[in-house]
Amino acid sequence: MHRTTRLLTRLAVPIFLAASVFSVGGFYYSAKLYKNLRTDLEELLPTSARSVLDLNEVRSRLESIDNLSVLVFSDDAANSRRFVEDLAAKLNAEPKDVIASVEYNIAKELDFFKARRALYIDLPDLKRIRDYVRNRLEYEKIIRNPLTIFAGVNVDEPSLDFHAIEKKYAGQTSNYDKFPDGYYATPDEKKRVLLVYKPSNGSGDKLKKAVVKAIAELDPKKNYAKDLEIEYAGGVQNTIEEQAALVEDLELSTVLVAILVAAAMVVFYRAVRASTALLIALFYGTFWTFGAAYFAVGYLNANSAFLGSIVLGNGINFPIILLARYLEERRNHLDHETALDVSITHTASATWTAALAAGLSYGSLALTGFRGFKQFGIIGLIGMVLCWISTFTVMPALLTIFDRFRTLEPKRAKPKSWVAGSIAHLVSKFPGTIAWISVALTLFSGAMLFRYNSSIIETDLSKLRNKYSIEHGSGYYSKYVDEIFGRYLSPMVALPHDRAHAAILAEKYKAKMKADGPTSLIHNVSILDDFVPKDQPEKIKILREISRLLPPSIRAQLDPKEAKLVSDFIRPETFKPIAVTDLPALVLGKFTEKDGSIGKLVLIEPPLNTVTNDGDNLISFVHSLREIADSVAPGTPVAGSLPISSDMIESINRDGPRATLFAFSAVVLLVIVLFRRPRVFAPVLLALFLGVLWLVGAVLAYWFKINFLNFIALPITFGIGVDYGVNVFSRYREERGADILKVIRDTGGAVVLCSFTTTVGYGSLLIASNQAFVSFGLLAVLGEMTCVAAAMFALPAILIVMKNRKERKNPAWKPELSPDSRRPENTL
Repeated sequence: MHRTTRLLTRLAVPIFLAASVFSVGGFYYSAKLYKNLRTDLEELLPTSARSVLDLNEVRSRLESIDNLSVLVFSDDAANSRRFVEDLAAKLNAEPKDVIASVEYNIAKELDFFKARRALYIDLPDLKRIRDYVRNRLEYEKIIRNPLTIFAGVNVDEPSLDFHAIEKKYAGQTSNYDKFPDGYYATPDEKKRVLLVYKPSNGSGDKLKKAVVKAIAELDPKKNYAKDLEIEYAGGVQNTIEEQAALVEDLELSTVLVAILVAAAMVVFYRAVRASTALLIALFYGTFWTFGAAYFAVGYLNANSAFLGSIVLGNGINFPIILLARYLEERRNHLDHETALDVSITHTASATWTAALAAGLSYGSLALTGFRGFKQFGIIGLIGMVLCWISTFTVMPALLTIFDRFRTLEPKRAKPKSWVAGSIAHLVSKFPGTIAWISVALTLFSGAMLFRYNSSIIETDLSKLRNKYSIEHGSGYYSKYVDEIFGRYLSPMVALPHDRAHAAILAEKYKAKMKADGPTSLIHNVSILDDFVPKDQPEKIKILREISRLLPPSIRAQLDPKEAKLVSDFIRPETFKPIAVTDLPALVLGKFTEKDGSIGKLVLIEPPLNTVTNDGDNLISFVHSLREIADSVAPGTPVAGSLPISSDMIESINRDGPRATLFAFSAVVLLVIVLFRRPRVFAPVLLALFLGVLWLVGAVLAYWFKINFLNFIALPITFGIGVDYGVNVFSRYREERGADILKVIRDTGGAVVLCSFTTTVGYGSLLIASNQAFVSFGLLAVLGEMTCVAAAMFALPAILIVMKNRKERKNPAWKPELSPDSRRPENTL
């Protein structure tokens, strides 16, 4: 008996107790880790990404950049209006670190600008109006002169297209005139909204709780309108729903994986206590993994959050192999210690190879800057190593403890694998057909590689949100917010450090919008200076002149339409210049920074419901915005959802191929180093190559969009997928080229079980609400299927075809694979 096995059996109880202590600690820190979920998309990007740095700077300088939209539905307009007013009053009383501000009505702001409308008319147009009034008065004087009538003089009547002028300036307030009495509501007031702004460094959860509490205290159905309904939308609600769905998906997938895996172990092994030892070792390894991750990364992002079910599904492969060999040796009448020694001796190297291959595949992701990959890779690598360690420490200790209480005597008959037997039967009956199908799939997949282009990267991030939100939550109700406002409420932001730079930037962005034409991703650009009329002294002089030209006696003779037009021009407010500090607080507040400085903010508003399907165009657009900003003031932050999307696409394009190449190279090198002889490692690598190529071919054939999450499935398929080739062909090598069908029957059950548990880990994500999880689950399950098919169907069929051909040419030929005790031993 080897020294290690002797140590494990003699110190079984202390080992298990020590492992349990570490597992309790691991569980505690795992819980703390999962409490720190960060679902914001910027958490996936490198901390050095321009969009992340810019967003952090904007957050540090502005009071608020996000809001909760409180939608109110009721046919009772008067009472729903009263409810919104009362709710706003309660929310405004909340601390500013919980709620930054509340908006629901802009009547005062509209009155302010309408009273000073004349000052916002361009100076040339105002001069034309003044000249028209002067000429019109002169014309009226001439045609009313009797001498002119008798002299037969023709006098041209002055004209001015007032309709064109009104149309030109109507757009300045048209987006706001539609609000009934200034309330944020539809014209019929059956739908209205109240915007609650979150402090930049505030908590969305605290804000939402404050809103819900205020609504409950008002009891709208009882005190306002029985049909009054309230729903939520906006960035704050998006984050809350995404996080809640994430937690729900995690809980469901973890429970589902645990139940299915436990059931599979009991059914396959038909040994409850042995299966229990396996499951305990698996969960201990998982607790250690996420406990260590708490100290390694400190939090979970949207990519790494669901790794619990993945670690369970992948990490169980090692104890499956060890336990299968142990039970096989017990059936061969070996005592516990001898059976354990044999099983450890014959599985440790092969399973460590598989653990290293999987770990390196995960680890390749840790080499990237993209945090969505990096964190996933770090935790995955830790998980594979710790699950392997748990397999060869905790499980032998538990098996020893269980055997001491009552001998672990499995049923004498080895459990038959119906699946493995069926596979062997198909391969033996149709080797040629399977081989040709494999060749055809390989050629087809190779041809599909030429279809690849950057548009396969998903740029519409709304398709990756949770399904419930899109169908019933914030994503669904956002259409009502769009209906009320008709514009984008979360524009991009450029924030230079000088107000003069903001004006220059605005002009350059407006020029770009005009140059790009109807397809421009810029719908509107605004700065604080847009709210302060230009050329005010000269305009006021002209307005005073118009006032002198139109004394009350003349105004009394005008028709109602002309009289209204004149009253808009000749108002006391129009004769006083507007300073920045005179602007309404609501307007001024939007352009005021935390330090009190004003006027540096540039708002760049995309068209409503912007969807960019061309990643290259999006990247080019964002680069152009940054180049313009840097040309005016280097380092000016340009923040918003489009820059984040652009940087995410660039990160995937840059880091994805790098991680994939490293993972593939690492796995290939590992297999070559450990197996050494080409006759041994060639079939393993060929099976892996076929499985991965078929996966890529299927993705490109169906144009399965690649996103920041499902891309991970490709590099980790190398590490997980190679395990099946290692299992089958290491046993084939140990049998010295014996019948491959016998190898499938002997090892196929465990291989299929490994694949099943891994597939369960991935497949549990298919029922998730989060569509990014679903996309990863689909791609990962597809990778499992192709790799298992290559190892269990394609390669065995090809070997049989080659063997049959050689036997026909040379009846005396026998297959030969030189064994080498130094190589990793058979896994079963």
